Amino acid sequence: MKPSRQKKQAKPHKKIVTAAAVVAAAAAVLMAALCLRGRTEDDESLIAGLSAFQGSSRTVGQAEYDFFRVRVSRSAGPDSSEEELDRLAREQIAAVSARFTLGNYLGLCEPYSFEALAFRMEQENLIRKAKMDSGEAVYGAAQFTLESYLDYLDSNLEADIVSCLVDSADRPMLEQARVYYDDHPSSFARLESVTYELEDGDGLHTTETLSSDELRSLQNTNSPLSDFLSAAQPGEVLEYQTANGAAQRATFVEAQWETPEFDDAVPIAVRTWLNAEVMDSLYAAVAQNAPVVFDF
Repeated sequence: MKPSRQKKQAKPHKKIVTAAAVVAAAAAVLMAALCLRGRTEDDESLIAGLSAFQGSSRTVGQAEYDFFRVRVSRSAGPDSSEEELDRLAREQIAAVSARFTLGNYLGLCEPYSFEALAFRMEQENLIRKAKMDSGEAVYGAAQFTLESYLDYLDSNLEADIVSCLVDSADRPMLEQARVYYDDHPSSFARLESVTYELEDGDGLHTTETLSSDELRSLQNTNSPLSDFLSAAQPGEVLEYQTANGAAQRATFVEAQWETPEFDDAVPIAVRTWLNAEVMDSLYAAVAQNAPVVFDF
């Protein structure tokens, strides 16, 4: 009977451990959210706080280093020296580690582990294969390599971090974004309309003006003309044929742009400012405060 009692007691213990893990994960996300909210309410600079937080160091093994060494060698070129490849590999490892450290601190991802990366990739590939086998739509890669999976996670995480900071923007961030907005008005101008002259095969001239919405709709029916009008300069000409083979000649006349007031463009203004002036230095600070250590 003793083995029977011990077996029955083991099951609740497993449930308790699992529940504790779930509670701990939820608490970590909640603490990150409260941290962001607290900084905003206290009118403390969120960016300064994130730049100063002290993370844990992470040890890099030989396998991870070798992976990144091969990775950087593909883009560095055949003339790169061994010293250059070593430097690039170490810098890329530190950069990736910093992004995952910050993302984890904000509650956006699990802690980075190169050892777990391959396992997670295999699980993702199994999920995607099962969806394809059942006829479900699969967006992006059908199957990942380790390198493409890291790119996938890293790029999505970068976007999520910026979105999180935009949603949590405090007063100092809004003030600095406003300065950037005022200094770079052309970066926030919105296309309102385009005007062009159209000449058909019979020499008949017409002048047409399309709103930005109409220009986007034109992409579905006449993509060459839409692409031309989206990038042309006054006086540029496009000669093309319609779907029924008729000759057409379009001459670009002008584009009308409008810059919205800052209050009407806050999210895009904060996002643009972050990407242009903040994120590189923020990641560098996180990399310094949560360093990687090479164990070889």
